[in-house]
Amino acid sequence: MRVVLVNEGTYPYATGGVSTWCNQLVRGLSEVEWDLVAIVGTEPDRPAIPLPANVRSLRPVPVWGPPRPARGRPERAAGLLCRGMLGDTAADLVLFGEGLRALADVAVGRTRFGRPVGRHPLAGAGLADTLLDAWARARADGIRLPTLTLREADEAAVLLEHALRPLAAPIPEDAQLVHANANGLSSMVALVAKWRLGVPFLMTEHGVYLRERYLAAGAQSPGVKTALLRFHRALARLSYWEADLVAPVSGFNARWAVRHGADPAKLAVIGNGVDPAGFPLLAEEPADPVISWVGRIDPLKDLETLIRALAVVRRSIPAARLHLAGPVPAGNEPYAAECRAVAGSLGLADAVTWAGPCASSREAFAVGQVAALSSISEGMPYTVLEAMMCGRPTVSTDVGGVAEAVGDAGLVVPPRDPEAFAAACVAFLSAERFRREIGARGRERALAQYTLDRCVSAYRDRYQALTHTEALVSA
Repeated sequence: MRVVLVNEGTYPYATGGVSTWCNQLVRGLSEVEWDLVAIVGTEPDRPAIPLPANVRSLRPVPVWGPPRPARGRPERAAGLLCRGMLGDTAADLVLFGEGLRALADVAVGRTRFGRPVGRHPLAGAGLADTLLDAWARARADGIRLPTLTLREADEAAVLLEHALRPLAAPIPEDAQLVHANANGLSSMVALVAKWRLGVPFLMTEHGVYLRERYLAAGAQSPGVKTALLRFHRALARLSYWEADLVAPVSGFNARWAVRHGADPAKLAVIGNGVDPAGFPLLAEEPADPVISWVGRIDPLKDLETLIRALAVVRRSIPAARLHLAGPVPAGNEPYAAECRAVAGSLGLADAVTWAGPCASSREAFAVGQVAALSSISEGMPYTVLEAMMCGRPTVSTDVGGVAEAVGDAGLVVPPRDPEAFAAACVAFLSAERFRREIGARGRERALAQYTLDRCVSAYRDRYQALTHTEALVSA
């Protein structure tokens, strides 16, 4: 079987999180031949993760690379796209889909001598003027939108043009399935393959892409922000509707998908999985009261709340410390500096260890008595499942599929609540018997419900059903 796996900003150029899932899937389904499409910011360096022999090709798609000249006149397509993304009805979504499909035709073009003709989808479209016209029409129709100036339209047009570049990503003509590991830009590649080649489209959502776009909305003006979020909303709704199967990692994500247009009959929740051999039980724990955290240093992980919670914990347990293990992605240096400043302002500079990346999260869990996750947005985080598999008790925020993953085998608290987080940590740090009881319960739950074999087998079955092939035989 030949499968195209599409992701944005992760595998194989980054490690951890979704990249872990991609690597597990590619290696676990060793009988599949993979073509990887990686949507990246700029032309990347070498992959950070070695690729196995069953990967046929790797094609990065830089959204901020140099544009390609377009052939044809995409003005009408851009008009449909803009009108559709600003509306609120099913008819508007149809317009958006027609515009995106037409832009995809311009971007991909016909093949010549077996090679796709790459085109810059919006070159010559006058997108800023088109956006202003659609904006005025939408406001005249009673749709509530903020004012959009010409300068704001120019700024939004540039950002939209770059966001649409995945439309030009070439897909192998012999692909049997396109698997997008998120909604949004990754799904655009799958949409084009479905429209042009009739290839089935499977979407996995680890986090809720649209929700994260709203959470990550920057400091743009109201007009620019509205244009971008309306685009992402329309794209997410269209992708949910067009996907042949939506496989969210949690029931939380599934409910979000249905709310935004996914057909419940085309949903199958497939949770993440952990290899028990890679995360054996941690039978011993350190003598000191240490809270371990593993992940990337990122605003969505809300380390400020975790650091503030440590200050509260130390009122009851003065020796408590925080061990943070994970990289600082490019662009997140200011956030890391803010977190260090918060620790300093609370007198915690010597109580927080910034350990940097670790080879395995198990190493970080071994340092602590408790594993923590303080995120404001998640799908089904590997760190929680891995901590459970290791037998460490977890304190997590109630976001995404965390609560359903943890069940009664950990403590779950509201996000952005340092007092509640601290209280849960104190409950574990002050009671060894309770820690060990919950840790053992977490390992039992992980072994019963969240193993890697179960996850990979579920995708193998879905691939077979979508492509109507004979049962895949694991190599």
